[in-house]
Amino acid sequence: MKKLIPAFLLIVFLSGCMTLLNIKLLDGVYVVGDFSNGVPSPEYKMTLQGGFYTLELPSSVLNFENDIAWYQVVVVENGEVVKTSSGIPLWKQLVGESVTVYATPNLMENNTAKGVGDSEKETPPWYCAGDFNNWAPEEMTLQDGKFILNTGYTISSGETVKYKIARSEGWKPYEEQFDGTSYNAGYGMDATFTADKDGTLVIEYDPRTSTLQARVE
Repeated sequence: MKKLIPAFLLIVFLSGCMTLLNIKLLDGVYVVGDFSNGVPSPEYKMTLQGGFYTLELPSSVLNFENDIAWYQVVVVENGEVVKTSSGIPLWKQLVGESVTVYATPNLMENNTAKGVGDSEKETPPWYCAGDFNNWAPEEMTLQDGKFILNTGYTISSGETVKYKIARSEGWKPYEEQFDGTSYNAGYGMDATFTADKDGTLVIEYDPRTSTLQARVE
């Protein structure tokens, strides 16, 4: 995560310099990282396919350290960077010859993972833990492209629970603990949900948009 901060600063610096020089970045959605020197590059421009902006990223360009590589997605409009995701980790164990990155710009929020996902995140397993199960991770079920956990926990209207998801029962790799905002969600960084009715708590995660949400059934 820390390795991406210079890339983000470089993007801001580059946008400013190009504005001063009256040179604009090409509008579009880009995947950036060490492989692009942290700046939008035509080689890593995403294309719109099936409702998502996508890019197939060769694993050969990824810089893995302790089995984790990082990337970000940036949106350029009118020659300026208008949205920048947080750093998104890739776990080498689940990355093959390439990884497909997905982006939904209208869902993206600056400095979060929202609206960005990839084929590594689509690969099982994912586990969920929270107040409802004494923070003992339970494996989620893949259904129609989303990971679901029917917790079996009966929640009351107005009750609030904390939860998050991880890659293993032992929470490793720590870089892939997700709270709905950041994939680097360490201790105390959790998603929260307040029930609007009585019923059974269900947790759902969409790996293409990094959407983590709870509902009552």
